[in-house]
Amino acid sequence: METAMTAWETLQAFCSAWFERRSAEETSLFLDNEFCFVGTGEDEFAHSLQEMKEYIAKDIREIPEPFSVTLTLFQEQRIHDEVYNLSAWMNLKNSQYCWRLRGFFTLVGGRGGWRLRTLWFSEPGVSQQGGEHYPQTLVVENLARQRQELLGDSLPGGMMGGYIEEGFPFYFINSRMLKYLGYSGEAEFVSDIGGMVSNCMHPDDRAAVDAEVARQIAERGEYVVEYRMKKQNGSYIWVHDLGRRITAENGMPAIISVCLDITAQKTAQAEVMHLYNNVPGAVFRVRYDDTFTVADASDGLYELLGYTREEFAALGNRMASVVYPGDLDAVRKKLLADRGRGDTIRDEHRLVCKNGKIKWISLKAQLMSGDDGERYFYGVFVDVTDEKLAQKRAGELYEKELAYFVQAASAEGSIQGRVNITQDRVESYHSTEAAAITQKGETYEKAIGKLAAAASEPEYGKYLRTALDRVNVVAEFAAGKNNYDFEYLRKRKDGGIFWSRTNFRFYQNPESGDLIAFFYTSDVTEQKIQRQLLSKVTELDYELLSDIDIRNDTYHVVSSHPGAEGMMPEKGRFQAEAVKIAVSFMDEDAAQEYLTKLDPEYMKRELDGHGSYNFMTQTRDEHGAVRVKRYQVFYISRELERVCIARTDVTDIIRQEQQQKEALAAALTAAEQANAAKTDFLSRMSHEIRTPMNAIIGMSAIAAQAVGNDEQVAECISKIGISSRFLLSLINDILDMSRIESGKMLLKNEKIPTEDFLNGLNAICYSQAASKGVDYECIADPTLDDVYTGDAMKLQQVLLNILSNAIKFTGEGGKVTFSAMVRRKVRNMAGLRFTVNDNGIGIGEDFLRHMFEPFAQESMGTTALYGGTGLGLAISKSIVDMMGGTITVRSIKGIGSEFTVDVELGITEEEMRRRNRKKENPNFSALKTLVVDDDVTVCESAMVTLKEMGIIAEWVDSGQKAIGRVQELCGLGRYFDMILIDWKMPEMDGIETARRIRAMAGPEVTIIIMTAYDWAAIEHEARSAGVNLLMSKPMFKSSLVSAFSRVLGEKEEKEAENKPEIYDFTGRRVLLVEDNAINTEVATVVLESRGFTVDTAENGLRAIEMFSKSEAGFYDAILMDIRMPLMDGLTAAKNIRHLTNRDAGTVPIIAMTANAFDDDIEKSKAAGMNAHLAKPIEPERLFQVLYHFILGQ
Repeated sequence: METAMTAWETLQAFCSAWFERRSAEETSLFLDNEFCFVGTGEDEFAHSLQEMKEYIAKDIREIPEPFSVTLTLFQEQRIHDEVYNLSAWMNLKNSQYCWRLRGFFTLVGGRGGWRLRTLWFSEPGVSQQGGEHYPQTLVVENLARQRQELLGDSLPGGMMGGYIEEGFPFYFINSRMLKYLGYSGEAEFVSDIGGMVSNCMHPDDRAAVDAEVARQIAERGEYVVEYRMKKQNGSYIWVHDLGRRITAENGMPAIISVCLDITAQKTAQAEVMHLYNNVPGAVFRVRYDDTFTVADASDGLYELLGYTREEFAALGNRMASVVYPGDLDAVRKKLLADRGRGDTIRDEHRLVCKNGKIKWISLKAQLMSGDDGERYFYGVFVDVTDEKLAQKRAGELYEKELAYFVQAASAEGSIQGRVNITQDRVESYHSTEAAAITQKGETYEKAIGKLAAAASEPEYGKYLRTALDRVNVVAEFAAGKNNYDFEYLRKRKDGGIFWSRTNFRFYQNPESGDLIAFFYTSDVTEQKIQRQLLSKVTELDYELLSDIDIRNDTYHVVSSHPGAEGMMPEKGRFQAEAVKIAVSFMDEDAAQEYLTKLDPEYMKRELDGHGSYNFMTQTRDEHGAVRVKRYQVFYISRELERVCIARTDVTDIIRQEQQQKEALAAALTAAEQANAAKTDFLSRMSHEIRTPMNAIIGMSAIAAQAVGNDEQVAECISKIGISSRFLLSLINDILDMSRIESGKMLLKNEKIPTEDFLNGLNAICYSQAASKGVDYECIADPTLDDVYTGDAMKLQQVLLNILSNAIKFTGEGGKVTFSAMVRRKVRNMAGLRFTVNDNGIGIGEDFLRHMFEPFAQESMGTTALYGGTGLGLAISKSIVDMMGGTITVRSIKGIGSEFTVDVELGITEEEMRRRNRKKENPNFSALKTLVVDDDVTVCESAMVTLKEMGIIAEWVDSGQKAIGRVQELCGLGRYFDMILIDWKMPEMDGIETARRIRAMAGPEVTIIIMTAYDWAAIEHEARSAGVNLLMSKPMFKSSLVSAFSRVLGEKEEKEAENKPEIYDFTGRRVLLVEDNAINTEVATVVLESRGFTVDTAENGLRAIEMFSKSEAGFYDAILMDIRMPLMDGLTAAKNIRHLTNRDAGTVPIIAMTANAFDDDIEKSKAAGMNAHLAKPIEPERLFQVLYHFILGQ
């Protein structure tokens, strides 16, 4: 067999082909595709394979005479398996020429053959110019040429050098090396290494490399080392550094080197070593001697034996020392037989580990010659101890199964066989005549076919044939399965059927290696029937299960639950035991029924007729408690008169059924009561609704007949209006009550301006009171804050209901007083108390307990006289409860009533900040003031407010006293600056009082009339009487400050705030999303009137499309309707917020919708909208919101 040449042999063949045979074609075969050549002449070089071919051809043409070649190798360097560096002296001689050259060769390749990659010739000589002590010029030229041409461009790396001093100070680096390391220039490299070449090495490698370079330079002037070199980015590469000592152009000793990147080779070597040391088992090389000395081995060898490398070396590295003594002679005989090179040996033997354990190994080795000429075994072995043990265990199991097979063959009725699967033959078969299916000598496939045909169900026969297919069982045995069980109905030869259990067990014959199947068949008919019976019985929930033999009057307890009463012994006489249980645990009636239904004749009669029957009896447990038992009786075997009795305790079931019946009865009662309540409600509502409806219908008919009689028609229309409003009030009350009871009434949390809130109540109540001739007075606590937070509408509904009732049930000339005061303040909450007093008809003591119940009214007479549904106070009570407040009432029949409403309202942040800073009011201390009102409470409240303002004031309770007090001061030459006079006072009203005071005091005093009624009715008369100002009651501090400031000539506070804003949105653009064309047109006109540019979209999908195509900031805001086709506004807003536009998350999105409930607002915010405006849209509010979000105001 032809063997590939070594690198040295390849170099010799190359030189012979070129110089001795002068064959250009043959010489070219030794050159690599990326060949590079440098000769001794100035222009003697080749940078490619083609250039080298041309050079060789030219050389042979010029000197065709062959040369004699003598090669002397003086250095051989193996870079790695695929790269060799060779240095040799070359003597060339023919009849004309004689040269002595030094050649430097780089060969690449390997086992497949070597090729020359680089060739460098040098010619020793002395070249000095005149005046030079050494050939300086030549050295400089040679160094420059060597730096550029030492390596071909195809090799990774470059050249560099350093002076021979500590740390190797930087000498030079070529551009190729700089580029390969990632540096932009020489200065950057020198800076990075601190001027020392050693610093480009990995810190862990420097000391060793410096020492090795110094040693090799000292010995032969050249060196070869490998180390890690740092790149510009901080990473490291492995390099092969080949260098030599030179004298630099400045005369200093230096080294110049070629550095090749061998990172890939190092990585490959590491991976090979990792694989070498981690391959399962061991990889080794041992000498061909009688002790099998280990020359090299992977870690697996030492791990298997339990020795460290050092411990095994102490044994002389002899494998013979760990081979099991009983196997050593056989191993030596087999391995040391006369073998040729390349022979492969396989063997299994035992090794003795360090801990004394014995392990089996499987060995595969090949005898080969090493580089040193010695013969070695190269091979691997793996641990097969587990396999050997498994084989031993399999053999033992086979022998055990074989013994069982022989023993079972002697049993009566045995059906069994043994089949050699490997040889496809039935080796043994025993069976009864009726059940036989095969015979000795038949094939396995035929035997299985007959077994499948014996199955009574064809489908199961197919299953048997598939499961026991010969190819299938062989494959599954190899995968670890060796046992098959089948239970099925099988036919006999006589036509009978029996339940068969057939078991196949597969083993490998340890001697022959054949696969053997043992199979056994049993008749399990009786066991199968018993299991079926038990399966049927176990579906019952029983505490006692008995098998009764009626014919022999015996029983056997099959199963029982411990602890149950009335347990029977495990077996005995059935009738005697039944009597014993009846006497011990049952009363007379239960015992008689129990014994009757378990009488043998009764049982046979019932079972013959129906197959089974049930009955229940009552027993008493050991504590005397009654338990209910259910008995189920059915045949096990009618022919043998065998009966099964299952007893179950159903006490809890019966009790649960009783409880369900009681619950149903209670539910029925509640439903009947609810029905009665509904009937009563409908009856009352029928009356309440029909009353105003009758009036509406009747008055409509009268008005129709009285056409032309304007006075009568007007009276009819007036009464129709009254009845309609009453009907509307009734319907509103019913709807409110329905929302409260269903939990759908929600409270808002909004700002409540105190003065506006109370004035709104007073405006309604003053007119109601005036129309009925009732005096109405409102008193406001001066310490009330300007603004609170809560549900203003619901609170107004509660207070108006109570105030309206007070006015309604107070007769002409009576009085109703409404007061609002601060009860307590805690952090951001305030407790307010609203009190309503009247001197009306009062409420009976008995009715006080029911007055807040729905539809409750004190008497039908009251209903007829005053009207109403009886829902108002129930609604008010529910609303106050929702607010976390209370509503109480005190009343005396015929005297009057007092209602008190306590609620908690929030305090705004603005109000809290206002409290913390002292507001500077104008200085009113110089204004002496007189308050005139017949209500002492009003006067006292006014005093508190005026005192807070720094005003000196006094009060009187009538016009006459006021005139007297003014007259008294005039006599002393003093005057009041301000006089506040109530309009409605007994004896002398406010206007007459003002007229007389003006006549006395002259024009200097300022007179203000206070009234809760319409100013227009009295304004002309008041002005004529000399009144300066008119002021609404109740008096608030802000009203007094404003009035007094005007007197002092100061401007009204915050006058500018009431002026409408002028908005200018010129240059701003909005996207209007609205499906209704009219709404779109109106909104567009409104927006354009303030300078907006308006783009429109008819649905959410179109809005998303338009916004997604716009640049960031194109739209200043989006106005979004909620209900639209294709895509609604909520979905559109969510999608816009998730777009990739830079302003998708920040563009203001404002909802414009008719959905104005609280949950609608929350849904809008959850969808990513910034604000929510309810339709119809107020333009001023719309512009405020847009101004806030666009301009940040």
